[in-house]
Amino acid sequence: MSMTGMPRFRKIWSTVQVGVLAVAVVFCIVMLVIGQGKLDRVYAVAAVFFGLALIGHSTYLWLIARGDRSRS
Repeated sequence: MSMTGMPRFRKIWSTVQVGVLAVAVVFCIVMLVIGQGKLDRVYAVAAVFFGLALIGHSTYLWLIARGDRSRS
């Protein structure tokens, strides 16, 4: 357990998810730019969904890092 009360693997897992979500958002944006016709709406919704999840996980990691610095 870390100082935050969360298991250490949670921070590692969240970091992995940030990387995967960033790739997913970039992929969706590229597919929108290229233009897949009928799937444009799907990629737009996926980009928003993955973007919101990316913001959430990034915020979590930022808050954990900020909390660790203030305890030091």
